[in-house]
Formats: sequence, structure tokens, C-alpha cells
Amino acid sequence: MENPATSKTDLKQLSKLRQRIDKNPRDQSALFELVELLSSIGEIEEAIEGCRQLVRLSDLSPVNLEAAAKFFLDNKLFKEAVQCYRKLAELQPDRALSHYCLGRVLQQTGDVDESIEEHRKAIDLEPGNAECHYRFGVTLAHLRRYQEAEERYRKAIELDPAHAKAYSNLGYLLDLKGQGEKAMQLFRKAVQYNPQSAEAHFNLGALYGESGRHERAIHEFKMAIELDPKSLEGHFNLGIALFERGDIDGAIEEFKKVVKLDPTHKDAYFYLGLGCHKKGLDGKAVKNLQRALQLDPENPSILYHIGICYNRMDEPNKAIPPLKRVTEINPRDGKAYYYLGVVYDKAGQVDKAKENYRAADRYFQKGDRRGEKQ
Repeated sequence: MENPATSKTDLKQLSKLRQRIDKNPRDQSALFELVELLSSIGEIEEAIEGCRQLVRLSDLSPVNLEAAAKFFLDNKLFKEAVQCYRKLAELQPDRALSHYCLGRVLQQTGDVDESIEEHRKAIDLEPGNAECHYRFGVTLAHLRRYQEAEERYRKAIELDPAHAKAYSNLGYLLDLKGQGEKAMQLFRKAVQYNPQSAEAHFNLGALYGESGRHERAIHEFKMAIELDPKSLEGHFNLGIALFERGDIDGAIEEFKKVVKLDPTHKDAYFYLGLGCHKKGLDGKAVKNLQRALQLDPENPSILYHIGICYNRMDEPNKAIPPLKRVTEINPRDGKAYYYLGVVYDKAGQVDKAKENYRAADRYFQKGDRRGEKQ
């Protein structure tokens, strides 16, 4: 059954392709066009079945076999992707592509040794191919073999000084090692050689954000989002940068976009809650913080801020349970004891208030209480 939202143009094209296939079930072109069209309109299951029908053809061309393998890979059907790439390697024994793609898929299925062997085959076949070294680096990085991955990225750049992805991935590894300035230079190179790469702009923005250069970070994140409007990381990190700059309204808008794209993004709900709290909208803050808590029930930071919001709303009996839970999770959290004392005071439970104030005094660092503004 077709999706009711499918356009008349797409329905007409679907009908034409199906008629062609009915007349000639071995029409490779029509089969793959059908797969692409079904995928584009969200009919993924039917698209997958169409692709399976395509790869069963005994005379399938290498071009269509490669496209089918990529389709299976994109849809995380790794076993079927492996079968396609193995067949492609048999058809094109002197070409590296099928081997490094096979290495990539085998890494995702957990066949580590075989994955590495396929990458080495690709490099043996085409030692001067920068992409072979880059792809091997990606697999090694996924396996947390960072030093080896770094060597492959450097080799890729040596062979192709304009390889933007290699610059970006090498920058990421150097950032992990604490070499922020060198990573920044590499991210800039990535943007220089591929200004249309959302990932490169995002990485550069993240590093600017880490170094406190919020205006530059915001610019790069906006560039990333312009190139990839559905980037969760782009919207979330732009929200963080705006939040840290003090643009709470702008940050809230970005976090709303994140939860619309991914309703399970607990960090976005948490920051939505913080943003609403900063604007004095504690009722809305609690709703968002409760959503975050549903996704991460024992997170003391979420529990703490729920308690703080209820305190400011003068609902001490609702504030007590989350703050008490914080002290159970982290028995040395002076701020939680202090505010637990405050809400017990408001609830008329003086003895418990004093008990928590005393606990707060034991664990507070000097000046913590004075610095806390709610």
C-alpha cells in the first residue's frame, strides 16, 4: 500500500517502473530506479525487497552491484552488503574499492581480523590510492587503534594534499590527544579543501567552542547546519554555544529542533529545562527536565535542577524527593544538602532542615553557597 503523502508524479513513475519490470523482470535499470524511488518516498521495506531481487540476477553489472552494496550498507543490512562486495571483488579482482568497502562492513559486523586483511589487500592493489589509506584509518579509529589510524590519515594526506576528510579525521585524533592547536589547523585545512563539508565546519566549531571562542563556534555551527539542516550535533552544539554566550532564546530554539529530530535526546531536554529555568519559566523547565529524567532516571544533575525549580516555584514537598535522591546518589554533594535544608525549612520540617544544613556545611567548599543563585 502506497503512502498517502506520495506525490502524483512519484505514483506515476512507480507505475511505469513496475510495468517495465513486469514486461522484463531482468531489467536492471528499472529495478534499481524502483529501489531508489521507493527509498526516497520512505517505502524502505519494499525498496529492500527490490534490491534483493536485483542482486539475484546472474548477469548483474558491476555498477549496479556496487550501487546495491551501498544501498544495503546505508540501511545497515551488513550481511547482504558483505555478499555484494565479495561478489564485486570476484568480478573486479584488480580494483581496490570492493576490498576497502568490504573491510569497512566487516569492521561493523565485528570481523576485525578479516576487515584488516581486506584493507591491506586494497592497499596492496593500489598503494598510491589515498582513499585506501583513509578508509583503513577510519576502520582502525573505530577499533580504537588510534596511532595506526593516525599513520594512515597522514599517508592519505601525503598522497592527496587536498583530502579534506583525512585532515578532519586526523584533527579529531589530535584533539583526543590534547593537541588542540594542531587539530584546529587541520580542521581549517578540511574546510579550505571542502567548504561544503558539514562535518568539517562542525569539527572546527566544536574546537572553537572548547576554547571559549563562542562567536567563531556559532559561525561554524551555522555553516554546518546550512549544509546539513538535519544535523543533530550541529543544532545541539549551536544551542550550547548560544547558551554559553547568553543567548538563551536562541539556544532554546536550537534545542527544540534537536528534540523534534530526536525525541530521545536527553541532553537537549536537559538544556531546554535549564534555558527555561534561566528565563524564570520554571513550570516549563520542570516539564523538560522530567522528560530528560525519563530517559536518564538516575542522573543527579537532572534531579538537582528539578528540585531547584520546585524550590523557586515554592513547592517544597515536590522539591524534597529529587534533592534527597541526589544526596543518596552523591553523599558529598554540599549544594544538594543545602537546598534540601531550604525546602525542608519551607515545608515546616525544621529538624530535617537543620540536619541537612549541617551536612551541607561538611561538604561545601568555601564560598559555594554564596555563589549559588537560584
